[in-house]
Amino acid sequence: MIIKVISAVYKIPLTSYIGATGRGYFSVAYNLCLPVHALTMGAFPLAITKLVSTYEARMDYLKIKALRKASKRLLFLVGFCGLCVMLLFAKPYSQLIAASPKSIYTILALAPSVFFSCLSASHRAFAEGYLDMKPTAASQIIEALFKTVFGLLLAKYSMGYLYDFYLKYGNVLGVAVQNEGEALSLIYPFTSACAMFGVTLGSIASWIYVGIYVNCRYNSFPPGESDTKSAFSELVAFSMPLVGATIIQSISNFASSSSLQYCLSLCNSNVLLKQYPAGGDDIYTYVFGIYSAITDFKNLIPSMAMALGVTAVPAVSSAYESGSQRFSSLLTSILKYTTVLAVGGGIFLSLFPNEILSLFYGGNNADIVDGGAKLLYFFGITALPCSLASTTVFCVQALGYSKQTIAPFAVSAVVRAVIHYIFVSRSEINILAAPFSDFIGFLVILVWNIIIIRKKTNTSFNITEIILKPVFCAVLAYFATDCIRTSFFTAMPKMLIFLLSALICLLSYVFLLFLIKCISLNEIKGIK
Repeated sequence: MIIKVISAVYKIPLTSYIGATGRGYFSVAYNLCLPVHALTMGAFPLAITKLVSTYEARMDYLKIKALRKASKRLLFLVGFCGLCVMLLFAKPYSQLIAASPKSIYTILALAPSVFFSCLSASHRAFAEGYLDMKPTAASQIIEALFKTVFGLLLAKYSMGYLYDFYLKYGNVLGVAVQNEGEALSLIYPFTSACAMFGVTLGSIASWIYVGIYVNCRYNSFPPGESDTKSAFSELVAFSMPLVGATIIQSISNFASSSSLQYCLSLCNSNVLLKQYPAGGDDIYTYVFGIYSAITDFKNLIPSMAMALGVTAVPAVSSAYESGSQRFSSLLTSILKYTTVLAVGGGIFLSLFPNEILSLFYGGNNADIVDGGAKLLYFFGITALPCSLASTTVFCVQALGYSKQTIAPFAVSAVVRAVIHYIFVSRSEINILAAPFSDFIGFLVILVWNIIIIRKKTNTSFNITEIILKPVFCAVLAYFATDCIRTSFFTAMPKMLIFLLSALICLLSYVFLLFLIKCISLNEIKGIK
């Protein structure tokens, strides 16, 4: 929760410094990094934790000593390979897929973080094998703080220095420019890279802290030779199935984001400029930056649902394994409250897209408000499948069928890529097709996982309770709030209208949920 707050604080002022174009460069780098990061961090640390906990239970400390050495070597090699992949694909990805050649600077600034994150992971995973989560929590907070502080400082001062340089000498680092637009087009790639370097500094700080913690706390091993080679082989063998599953999911996510970028590059730049006049020469990167800025708000809804899904895992697993009659009602309640959160957040985004964006970007980046309000509206009304899909994935994993979640991810990626090609590539639609793509793609995952749960557990789902009642309440609250706002609040200041309308929306939604007995206090206490 702390890290989510820090990330929200970080992204909004960052976008103010580097603009939508700079944010586009930032997002291009992350889109390349995320599958590499998921592959390097998603399987091997889990294997280390599992094996250390297993041998710790057996009190085989020589084996743990060997695993300690083997894990350092393995994650060093994995991190180095991840760094090389980032460096190797930086240029072709930025040019051929993202249609943003200048984003290469941001990718290069981010690449070392993959290496240092892997080094940190070897220490974190080892401590987690002893059920010690303190170094993981502390190191991640340190990483987030360093990223925020140094990322914002480097973005602010690099932007100030380069812009002052342009005002004094009429060029940017020796490159002559004709006007401010050309100057900013040259400045944004460097300021984005400077901001991204804050992420790398954060990964280094995290590695230093967690390395000192683990080396000081877990340094008492029995004397004697440890078979590091055997431990290394065991780690690799245990990791391979996890690596396979991670590869499929990473490729699926990467294909979805990359297809969006690629299809956006197929749009006519002149048509895009009419819709997004602030884009200038970097129109494709600028539009993708608008999309990235809007997803900061859109992702808040599935994040809330994900928190519910994560905490539901042990309850679902325990009820299923024990054969409890409460299993069906528990699963229904979890899915229902996910829907309640999702459609509640969705109507808020769709009712107040201009107000929300103006609150954060209205001062320095009014173009983001103009270019992103309609996109945020569509994300709001299509938010439900994304949230429910995340919860069903956690439920399937809790039941012990993790491998069966791979296929729906792969099919969803293909479906989303096809939708991107058909609609995003049409210049007059462009990124406005993204919410529709997400809706269909996550609907595939949702339905597929529901079928898995039903087949494996013979559980029946009450669609009226899970979906229809919460959606009915949300729709009524939406139109009631909109009607009251347009009828009675027109002469008030905009901020006061926003606050009063938001309060009415929340109260009416909650009142309706209780009125039709969609939710109850006893049920909430029962889930807790």
